[in-house]
Amino acid sequence: MISEGYATTLKKLITFTQAKFISLANVVGYDVSYVNKWSNGTKLPSSRYVERINEELGQYFADLIIKQRKEDKFSKTFPIEIGTDTLGFAICQYLCAAYRFTLNQNRSAKGKDSCPSIQIITGCHDTADFLADVLQNSIQNLEEDGELIIYGDFCTMYDAGFWEFLEPIHLTTHKLTIRVGLDLDKLETDPAYVGYLYETLDNYLDFDFMFYDASQIAQANIIILKGIFTIQYALTLPSRFIMCTYISDEARVRDIYEKFSYVGSEKKELISTVSALGMDELDFRTSFYATNRFFFFLTNGFEFILPHEVFDNIKKQVSPEKAFSIQRLCVTWEEVLNASEITFIMPTASLLRYAESGYIYLTDVEYNLTPEERKKHIQSIFEGLRKNPRLTTAVMLPSLHGNVFKGQNLAFYSNYTTGFLKKNKKYINNDANSFYVLVNPRLHAIVLHYFQNLKNLPTYHEYTVDQLEKKYEVFKLLIERTVFLNK
Repeated sequence: MISEGYATTLKKLITFTQAKFISLANVVGYDVSYVNKWSNGTKLPSSRYVERINEELGQYFADLIIKQRKEDKFSKTFPIEIGTDTLGFAICQYLCAAYRFTLNQNRSAKGKDSCPSIQIITGCHDTADFLADVLQNSIQNLEEDGELIIYGDFCTMYDAGFWEFLEPIHLTTHKLTIRVGLDLDKLETDPAYVGYLYETLDNYLDFDFMFYDASQIAQANIIILKGIFTIQYALTLPSRFIMCTYISDEARVRDIYEKFSYVGSEKKELISTVSALGMDELDFRTSFYATNRFFFFLTNGFEFILPHEVFDNIKKQVSPEKAFSIQRLCVTWEEVLNASEITFIMPTASLLRYAESGYIYLTDVEYNLTPEERKKHIQSIFEGLRKNPRLTTAVMLPSLHGNVFKGQNLAFYSNYTTGFLKKNKKYINNDANSFYVLVNPRLHAIVLHYFQNLKNLPTYHEYTVDQLEKKYEVFKLLIERTVFLNK
């Protein structure tokens, strides 16, 4: 009969076989932090997946034992007597028994606890520390895709330091959708909040944010991580967390989620997130380019005015369906670039990164231009600018204040009627979506106005094609060395 918990049993098996945590993590398909927590007792595998996890661990441990010729020693150390052909199954059953033992212990402990599922935290410092800890631990240890619902305004939560609580989190296995309110009046009155919004989206590329009109949200001051916890919080003026009530009881959390879920409600999205914009008939991207005036803040390389051979090489690397979309995009852009009024702005850091790597994220395809393709691209840009004098090119120099324009991973595209933000897919660590569509016209106008006002900053520099060619001649040797550096 098993008399040891899951963590103790797992740790003994790891010690006996000298298995590495990173190898175990690869075997079960989880981050190494999960396996660490299973072995030190701070967390258990999800009951939904524990049988599969134990099967894979059991077989891996059995293979190590046989490889190390430790079968006899294993039988003396562990209460398992079995042949080598069924050793993996026996270890799996042993782990499952230890798992059940731990669950029974936990139920007994909860029964003795007078209030196991509700905590009340007060004081600004203690409340902020608690919120940071519970958010980081719960989100980092998600065992399936998660949903974080925030009844409150993004700007108010920013002022309270809430988004900083998420700073250390990097999701590699699962996705997290964050639903939160957005006060359009605040954004319009104080454009700095647009910068904070951009900065937050740029910092958390692994998350999918969805924003709703804050005026349509009940003043509930609730944070819900679906299936994990509910927190009701109180703020002081100016915005600081002063108290929160934490609820982890599964039934209560489920009940609160059902009452406050955004899904299926009448609340309209201001910004939605999608995996791709596509290039099919009547889709968003096609309608987006059906005009003659655009504004682009580019951070993921310069995918415009590309040489035709780049499009041809991209088409060779993708499926026939995507190749057709790429060809349509090539034709569309050629028409747009020859006849439209377009403003291009690029942070210098992004421009240099493109020169070094040649990385672009074209429609839904990642591609790295070769050094030769990058050299031809430069000449193609000069030709395009000369052909259409309505193309404006500008750069944003680095700021001493370390503001938003060092971000480099979130581009903004607008046709003055609607717009979208595009993540740099290279820096997304999970399956998070790549695009944010600005669904609300008023919000789009606010964001566009913010980016247009970059022209008023001292770090903004606009160039004619003649000035660009002169700059290129001055720095030609350095640019070509940079381009060929990573050949």
